Parts: sequence; C-alpha cells; structure tokens
Amino acid sequence: MRKSWAEGAIKNPSGRGGRANGSHHTTMTLAYALPAARSALPPCRSASRAPHLRSRRVAVRAASDQPFDLQQHLEATVAEVRATEKYGHIVLLRLKDGAGSLLPVYIGEFECGALVKEINRKPTLRPLTHDLMKSTLEALGFRVTKVRITALVGNTYHARVHYGRARSAPSALSGDGAAGGGLPAEIDVDARPSDAVNLAVRFGAPIYVNKEVAARMAQPSHALESPSPGASSEHHADVVRSCREEIAAFNDPTIMHKLQMQLAIAEERFEDATTLRDTIDRILASDRALSLVVAMETALEDGRYDEAARLRDEFKALRKAQQLSSEISEI
Repeated sequence: MRKSWAEGAIKNPSGRGGRANGSHHTTMTLAYALPAARSALPPCRSASRAPHLRSRRVAVRAASDQPFDLQQHLEATVAEVRATEKYGHIVLLRLKDGAGSLLPVYIGEFECGALVKEINRKPTLRPLTHDLMKSTLEALGFRVTKVRITALVGNTYHARVHYGRARSAPSALSGDGAAGGGLPAEIDVDARPSDAVNLAVRFGAPIYVNKEVAARMAQPSHALESPSPGASSEHHADVVRSCREEIAAFNDPTIMHKLQMQLAIAEERFEDATTLRDTIDRILASDRALSLVVAMETALEDGRYDEAARLRDEFKALRKAQQLSSEISEI
C-alpha cells in the first residue's frame, strides 16, 4: 500500500505557480515529476522545528531583512497577453535590457482574463479577486510598491509582492498613524507571478525580473513573434523522434536523487524526502541543460511541437558550446 500511495503522489501533483513552459500535467515523466512531488509531502519536521518551517513558508518578511538590490534586477513591462489554443495563456514581459528581450510567463485562464480586463479598463459588475485585494489594501492604508520575479525553480517562476504604506493616508490598522502597530515601512510576500503582475498593473507598480532568471529564460523578441500564415515546420513525428533522442542521450544529474526521494516517500521518511527535493530544486535552478530537457519533455507531452523543436535546438546549441568549451580547456 505504501508503494502505491507514493506512486500516486508522484503522478498527481498539485500547484499552480507561474510556469516557464506553460504545462499542466495529468501524467508525469520522471524528469519532471519529483520536483512537483512537494505537494505529496505532509509536515515532516519535529514539533520544535515546525513553527520555524511554517513561518518561513507563509510569514510576511520585512524587506529590510533582504534589501531589494536594483543592480540585480531588470525592470520589465507587460508587452502582450496571449490566449492561444496551442500554448495556453502567456504574458510576455518586455525587459529593459537594451535589446527589448521578452520573458514568457505562462499563466492560468482566470489570471489571464483578469489581466486583460484591467489592461483594457473593462469594468465588471462585481469585483474580481485581484480587484478585491486592491480595494482591501487601499482600505487598510497600503499599496503595492513593486513586484519581482525572483527565481526559477524547475519550470516554475517564483515572485514577491512588495507592500508599503499609502502616501495619502495613515494605516487604518492603528489610530496613531503607525502601520499595523509597528510594521516596517515596506514588507514583501511570496506570490505567483500571475498574481504579482495582476497587482502591479492595478497599482501602477514597477515589475522587476532577477537578472539570472532573465539571462536563462528571456528570448529575443523575434523568437516569440507569431509565425506567419502558411509557415512551414517539421513534421510532428520528426520533432518527437529527434527530441526523444536528445533526452535519451542526456545524463540526468538528478536521477539518483529522484529514485532516493521516491523510496523515502514510500517508506514515509518525509524529512529525508524533503531534503532530497530541495537538492533536486537546487540542481534544476542551476543546470540550464537539465531545465531545457524538462521543458522539452513537457512540451512533447502537451503536444506543443513547435516549442519542443525550439527547445531541442537551444539544447543542442548549448551542449555543443559546452563540448567546445571542454575541448578548449583540455588543450
């Protein structure tokens, strides 16, 4: 019974973060399953450490604890919002990097609709979720000062929303004008990029992208232009075959960690499984080739063959560059 439960946990993940490749899974391959298996892990820390773990995950963190460093970020604007049958819903963020690069962020249908509604200034009979949040923050005397896309873990973007006291009025949380009875001047919280961008648009707040994330995931603007009608492309079968060949030849550096994590979940050693999951996430965040393999596999599963072909070509170019660098270093 324990084994079947663990397999079920791996194959049926939950989570709705902003995605780098726009995928929702019903069946998952080993390459992508295990980072998402975090949802299968119940609380596993000892009682003495549990409060620390909960506060780390959900507590509001003062911005002064980890100051915002503009030098580590690029400002971005919403360039376009696309709703496509083939690729799902996409927000294209144009980076102010001098080249006009675009960062694609795949979001859910509801978040896409809410964003398009706000950009087009279309009124609704009743407030949507992000409208309600804006009204609530303003009633409490707060505003969104900026939002940041901070990291890419696996294929999921992480973001943070920064809140500050509104300039026009003292906080309603205290009678003496001190926000929240002594809260710092600015606080920031964890968020999905889709929610962060929705709030930024509503408050007119700037959007920032971590430079490391931009360097890994941003694309030239022409690479994300819609193909012209009648444009030729590879046959789907050829794309699948060539992608499978590249994936099969790739030496996954996380394979042993994934197998050990599956075993730990099956044996209900959840603390060990959590440690292994974090190790896998760190490798995914630092290994561009592995991220491309994961994205390629996901695109194939979703039937997004043009994207899979693009990822395959980028992967091949990266591997060729790595091989050339290795040969030069050996000379």
